[in-house]
Amino acid sequence: MYVLDLKKEFYEFLAGKRIFLIVHYDIDGICACKILQSLLKYRNILYTLAIVRGRAEIKQAYIENSEDVKYFVLINCGGTIDIAEELEADDNITFFILDSHRPIDLCNIYSTEQVRLLSGPEEEALVPEFDHIFRDESDSEASNEESEDSDGGNRAAKRRRLGEEQIMKRREKRLWEENKNRLLFEYSQFTYYSKAVSKCERKLSLSAIFMFDFAWKLNKDDKELLWLAIVALTEQMLSGKIDNTQYTLEIESLRAHCKRLQNKTSDTDVQTSLKIVFEKDLKLALYRHWTVEHSLKYSMFTAVRLKLWTLKGDMKIHQLLADMGLPLVQSRQHFKSMDLQLRKEFHGSVEKLAEKYNLQDIEFASFILQYGFRNKFCASDIVYALLAILEASVSACRCSGANYYVIFLQPRDKKPEELFNQALDCLSRSKVEVMNNAMERAKNIAKTLFKTVQSAVDMKQIITAGPFVYYIIREGCLDWYMFSHLHILALLAQFILKAYVSMSRNRKASTLPLIVSAPKDLERGTCLLLGIPPVCENSPRNFFGKAFEQAADKMKCEVNCDYLDTSYIELRTEDRTRFFDALAALLN
Repeated sequence: MYVLDLKKEFYEFLAGKRIFLIVHYDIDGICACKILQSLLKYRNILYTLAIVRGRAEIKQAYIENSEDVKYFVLINCGGTIDIAEELEADDNITFFILDSHRPIDLCNIYSTEQVRLLSGPEEEALVPEFDHIFRDESDSEASNEESEDSDGGNRAAKRRRLGEEQIMKRREKRLWEENKNRLLFEYSQFTYYSKAVSKCERKLSLSAIFMFDFAWKLNKDDKELLWLAIVALTEQMLSGKIDNTQYTLEIESLRAHCKRLQNKTSDTDVQTSLKIVFEKDLKLALYRHWTVEHSLKYSMFTAVRLKLWTLKGDMKIHQLLADMGLPLVQSRQHFKSMDLQLRKEFHGSVEKLAEKYNLQDIEFASFILQYGFRNKFCASDIVYALLAILEASVSACRCSGANYYVIFLQPRDKKPEELFNQALDCLSRSKVEVMNNAMERAKNIAKTLFKTVQSAVDMKQIITAGPFVYYIIREGCLDWYMFSHLHILALLAQFILKAYVSMSRNRKASTLPLIVSAPKDLERGTCLLLGIPPVCENSPRNFFGKAFEQAADKMKCEVNCDYLDTSYIELRTEDRTRFFDALAALLN
C-alpha cells in the first residue's frame, strides 16, 4: 500500500520506536540514508543500520534483527520483490520501502498493512487492477473436487459428469490465467528507475530527492541536504539511469530550492558558509582536479566524439588545444596551477569550438559546491569520488605488474560497511582529505576504462551476435579484477557501446544492445554479465532482466539472480557461450 500522509503515517508513527534501516549499496541510497538520518535525530528515533548488495544480504539482515525490531525501513531495495514472502516475515513486522528501482512488485502495492510504500504511484507504470492479478480460489473448489473423486473411466465419461456451469467456470479461469500472465509480463518486462513525469503534479524520482522534499515539507531542510539530493541526481545522469528530460525536470526544481536556501541563510562568513551555485558545466571528468589534457583524453564524452583511441583522434586533442590557445605546458599542469586568465577562458573556449569538433552537447546544467577560499567541487566530481570509494579494493591499490596473481588471491574487498562510512566522510565538508584521495583513485579508474575500451576496439573484441553485441573481459587483462564491481562494469558497458557505435559501419549499430562479461569468482569459476539497452533508446528501460531469466530457464543452467538490478546476472564461465546462444535465439 502507498503511504499518503508521510508525516503522520511514517515520521510521527515511528517516533519513540526502534527501527532497522536497510540501505542499498549505491549513491542514491547513501544520500537518501544520510538525509533520513538527519530527520531521525530531530525525533530521537533509535535505529540500526545495515548495508546490503543483494537479496541474500537483505534476508540475512532481517533474520538477525527480526526478534528485536518490528519496523524495517528499506532504502533503494525491497521494492521490486515480494518482500514479505521473500523474508517469510511474521504478521507483526512492518516494512516501509523507499525504492527508485522499477517496477514495484504488485504484492507490495496491494499489501494492506504489512508493506507500506513511501513513494507515490507513477502515471506511466500502468499497474494492473487487483482483480486481474489476484483471485479467490474458493469458486473453483468444485471443479478441483471433481477431478479427485473419480479414479477411472474414459475422458468422455468424465466430461459428461461435468455440468455446463462448471465447464464455463473452467474456461473462465483459463482465460483469466492467460490474461493475468500477459499483464504480469507487460508490467515487468522492463526494468528502469522511477521517473518525474509531470511538472504540475510532480512525481519525485530518486530516493534522495524524495527524502529532501520530505525534509523541506517538515521545514528541516538545509543546503547540506540539498547537496546530497544534487549528488544523487548527478550520479543517475552520469550512469545513464535517467534520460535528459527527466534530469532537466529535476534540476529545475533543485535550482528553485537552491535560490530559496541561499536567501534563507544568515551565515556570511566566506570561510565557514556553504554556497551552492547553479551553472553550466562541462562533461569532462575531474578537470578542475586534473590536467586539461588528461581530462580531455580520458573522459567518455570527448573520447567517443573524437575517437581518441585512434592516432587521428589523438592528434585532434593537440589541434583542439592549439585552437583554444592553450600551450601544451599549461595543459599538462594541474588545472589549479594554470595561468589565471587561461582558467577563466577555458570554459568559454571549449564552448566556442564545440561545433567544430563535434562536441555540441559537452555542456550540461549542474551545481558547484563552494566553502572557504580553496574548496570548490562540482557535483560530478563528487560522484566520481564516491564511485571510486564504493568500488575500492585492496588489490586495486597494491597490484602491479606480474605480482597481481599473488595479491589477488588474498582477501581483496573491503567490507561494505567500511566503504559506506568512507562515502559518508566524502560527503562531509570536514573530510576534504578523504575526498581528494578518492578523486585520485577515480582518475586511475578513468584511465583504466579508456585503455580497456581502446584495447577492445583495436583488437576487434566487440563481437556482433545477431540481435546484440557482446564484449568479454578476460582474466589477465589490464586491471581485469576491477570490473567485478557493478558500478565500474556499468561505466565500462556504456563506454564500450558508445565506442562501438561511433566506429561501426553497421547501420543498425545504434539499435543493438550490449552484454559485457567479466570474471567474478575464480575459485567457483563464475562470471558476471551485464546487459544495457541500445544508445538509440530515448528512455533507459532495460529488458535484459526478463531475457536473462527466460534464457536461463531454457538452458536449465544454474545462475545467480541475487542482484537487485536484474540486468546483472552471475553464471558459470563454462556456460557462457551456450547462454549467449540461447539469448540470441530468444531475442531473434
